[in-house]
Amino acid sequence: MIPSPVIPKFDAALFDAIHRDVPTYLPPEDHKEAITWVLSIAAVITLIHFVLLQIVKVLQGNKGGPTPHATWKASYQLTNLLVNLVLGCVGIYYQLYIVKWDETIIDRIVGHEHMMFFSATQVGYQLWALPIGIIFIGETKSMIIHHVAVICVGSVTAFISCGFRYFTPYFYGMIEISSVPLSVMNAFKNNPHWIEKYPNVYKNVRLVFGITFLLVRVVLWTPIYGNFFSLVSMLLYSSDIYSTQIILTIFTLASLVLTILQYFWASKIIAALVKGGSENKVAKKLD
Repeated sequence: MIPSPVIPKFDAALFDAIHRDVPTYLPPEDHKEAITWVLSIAAVITLIHFVLLQIVKVLQGNKGGPTPHATWKASYQLTNLLVNLVLGCVGIYYQLYIVKWDETIIDRIVGHEHMMFFSATQVGYQLWALPIGIIFIGETKSMIIHHVAVICVGSVTAFISCGFRYFTPYFYGMIEISSVPLSVMNAFKNNPHWIEKYPNVYKNVRLVFGITFLLVRVVLWTPIYGNFFSLVSMLLYSSDIYSTQIILTIFTLASLVLTILQYFWASKIIAALVKGGSENKVAKKLD
């Protein structure tokens, strides 16, 4: 189920009890598991990308010499498609069958260590995407900021006791389903002759991308983030531990950056859909 978007009232006694009874960090064995998961995910995605890179090179007829930028970009987008498809589907499953919409306040903040893998997977994923995106793809500044911000919020939810892991199936999983049609749309953009040959398919992919993005990253994101933001703000306000304040401040600011980016990209999508324009307007604006 989708988490209840209701913004709770501040309960000073409850938050004082959380700060008093809940340690800042998860136990060392949980940290070891998270680090192992992060490194394993980064290694697996790197391997998948390497295999896809070789496949794309063969399909593009590049038999030797330096790997062209187009080959790096195509293999990068294919890898993103696969990872986002898995994260999106797993996130949807958890939202439908695991997450309780009426979970208590304390259970939204603490616990749910069994869902730590969403956080660790996102951190591992971004650790792969960040250097590849900068060195070989030439990603935009907004995407680089996105990668760094996800690493920040993912690290908090993976290693801190008050990690708000209740929200991770949605924010680290379900929303990624919108990136699947984006990858397909980018593939069309990289191969203009596909657009000429299959204009209706491309048009429908753009439409599906726009609808899914606006649905999961704006319509659903806004009330769910409001619930999350109110809780993390209350936890930060009620804390008198310096280290906790620093961690929660970074956590909150990074989440705000990610939210602003969603609205920034959504405004471009809406503008492109309203204006119509050329067939690849949305893809160009998000590249």
